[in-house]
Amino acid sequence: MEHQSLYRRYRPALFGEIIGQQHVVAALRNAVAGDRVGHAYLFSGPRGTGKTSTARILAKALNCEDLTAGEPCGSCGPCAAITAGTSYELHELDAASHNKVDDVRDLISKVAIGSPGRTKVYVLDEVHMLTPGAENALLKTLEEPPPHVVFVLCTTEPHKVSGTIRSRTQHLHYELLDADLLEHHVRSDAADAGLEVADDDISYVMVAAAGSARDALSTLDAVAAAGRAPGGGDAVAAVIEALATGDVAAALAAADRAARAGQEPRILGEALLGRLRNAFLASVEAPLDHVPAAERAAALDLARRLRPRVFTFALEMLGEALVQMRDAPDPRVDLDLALVRLTDPGIGPTLRSLAERVERLEQGAAGAATPPSAPAAGGAPAGSPGRSTAGRTTRGRAADHRRAQVATVRETLARAAAPPGDPAAAPTAAPETAGAPREVEPQEPPVSGTDDERAGSGAAPERGPAGPTSRAAASPPGTGGQAESPPESPPDRDEAVLAWAEEVLPSLPKGVRALLAGGRFLPNAAQALRLGLPTPGFLARCEQHRADVEAAFGRSFGRSVVVEFVRDDSSTTTPPTAAGGGTALRSSLLGDIVVASERPAPRAAEVHRSGVEQVQQAFPGARLIELDAPQEGAP
Repeated sequence: MEHQSLYRRYRPALFGEIIGQQHVVAALRNAVAGDRVGHAYLFSGPRGTGKTSTARILAKALNCEDLTAGEPCGSCGPCAAITAGTSYELHELDAASHNKVDDVRDLISKVAIGSPGRTKVYVLDEVHMLTPGAENALLKTLEEPPPHVVFVLCTTEPHKVSGTIRSRTQHLHYELLDADLLEHHVRSDAADAGLEVADDDISYVMVAAAGSARDALSTLDAVAAAGRAPGGGDAVAAVIEALATGDVAAALAAADRAARAGQEPRILGEALLGRLRNAFLASVEAPLDHVPAAERAAALDLARRLRPRVFTFALEMLGEALVQMRDAPDPRVDLDLALVRLTDPGIGPTLRSLAERVERLEQGAAGAATPPSAPAAGGAPAGSPGRSTAGRTTRGRAADHRRAQVATVRETLARAAAPPGDPAAAPTAAPETAGAPREVEPQEPPVSGTDDERAGSGAAPERGPAGPTSRAAASPPGTGGQAESPPESPPDRDEAVLAWAEEVLPSLPKGVRALLAGGRFLPNAAQALRLGLPTPGFLARCEQHRADVEAAFGRSFGRSVVVEFVRDDSSTTTPPTAAGGGTALRSSLLGDIVVASERPAPRAAEVHRSGVEQVQQAFPGARLIELDAPQEGAP
C-alpha cells in the first residue's frame, strides 16, 4: 500500500473536521445555509492553519447534492470528485508561479465558461505574490464575476495584498491553534495511524509545530519514521539550565552536542529564543495558551528562577546573534559568543554586566553609610553639629566635588588673568590640610556666632560667600534636636551656580525649567541665594515655583537653603571670585555653565587692534589702509 503523508491523510474534508477556526467555519456555514455566499473571499493566516482545506470544503458545500445546514455530505458525486481532485468546479492556481499579467488574462478568459455543477470556485493560493499588473488585470473580474463563479484568495501575508483587492473581498482571519487543542489532535491522529510515540517526542512535535496543524503532522511523520525525536532535541533544555545556573562550560557543551547531532546553530538559537520568550511572558504574568502544558510548566519554573531583566537581555543578545549568523562564515561562533555572554555577565562590557556592577556598588555604598557611632543624647552623633556623619553619602560627595571644582577653577582663572610677573600668576604657596576645603576670601561680612559654633563642634571650617559657616547649625544642648536651628548662611554662590546647572534645574519639571532658565544668580544676601529675573511679570510667574527651587537646593546641599527671586535690572555686576582677579567661572571650565566674564572692559585701542588682527587672519593677504586714531586715554 502506498504511504500517504499524515497531513494529507488527515486533511479536513468537512466543516466539522476543521479544528481551531470556529469563527471561520460558522461564518461560511451560515452563508451557505442562508444562500448569502459572497462572490470573493480572502483567507489569511499562518501556514498550516486550514486556509486551502476550507476553500475546498466551501466548493463542496456550493455544489453538494445533499446539503444539511450548510454542511456538505462528502459522499455525493460533486463532493467525491472534489476530494479526488477531478472536479470541473474547483480550479486551484498557485499565484506564486502564475503571477504575471498573461496568467491572469488566461484565467479571466476561462471564468465565463460554464460547468456541469452549480458553482465554479477559483482558489488563488499565495495571492500576495501577484505582480501589480496582474492585480490590476484581476480587479474588474474580481469585483463583478459571473453569477456562477466564486473567488477564494489565500495568503499568509495579507498586508502585501493591495487595498483594492482587499476591498472587493470578505476577509476572514485564521489563527494559530491552541496548544492543548493541537496536542489532542496530534495524539488522536497518532493513535488512529497506529503510531507509538513517547511523551517526550510529542513535546518535541508541539514545539516544532508552533501552532500549525500541518507542521505538527509533518513533524510527527518524521519522528515516527526515525523512531524518536532528533538527538539534539534536549539541547535547548540543557542550554536553558546552564543559563539559569551561570555554567559557561555546560552551555557550550550542550550547543556542541546539538551541532554534532546535526542541528544547525541557527535552529538551536531560534529554539532558545522561543523558550526564553515563553519564560519572559510567564515572568510578567502574560497568558501562555499557545504553549503546551509541559512547556508551560518549564517556562513558569524558569520565570521563578530568573528576573525579567535577565530575559530581556537574553532575548536581545540571541536576536542579535541570529541576525549576525546570516553572513557569518561560521554561525557557531556567534552562537557560542552569545551563550558565553549570557552565562557569564562579567565577560565583555555588556549592559547586564554594567547593571550588576552598579547594583553591587549601590549595595556597598548603602553598607558604608552606616553611622560609625551611636547618636548622642542631643539627637546628633558626637563631633557633628546637628548632622549625622552618615550623611556623607552620595549627596555629600557631590557637594565636596563641587567645592573642589570651584576652588580649582578659581585658582586656574587667577593665574590666567594675572599679567606676567604678577604674584597672583604663581601657584598658591600656602599648604592645605588634606581633605579640608580650600579657603577663600569672604565676599560679605561673616554671620555673627557662626565661628563660635564651628569652634565648639570641632568640624572642618567651610567658607561661603557670607563668611565661615558650618553646613548645619548645632542643636541647642538638652533640646534633643527638636528646637529650631539658627538660620544658616547660603551656600557659596559659585557652588550654587554649579549645583543649579548639574542637579537643581534638571530635577525641576520641564515647564518650570524653561521658565527659570533665563535667570542669573546675583550676589548672595545675608541668609539667602538671590536669583535675578528680567521683568516684573516674569518675576511674578516664577515666584509660585520658589518652594520647589528651595526644596531642590535643599536636597542638593543636604540642608535648608533660602532662595529669593529679585528683579535683575542688569545694574548689578556679578561679584568677583576670591582668586579670580575679577573673572567669574567660565563655561569652558565648569561644564558649559552660563556665566559671563567680569574682566574690566578692555581699552579701545586693544579692541581695535584685536579686530584688525581677526580680519587679517580671516582674509590672508589683506593690507591695513587706514587706522583710526586711538581714543583719549589709550596709550
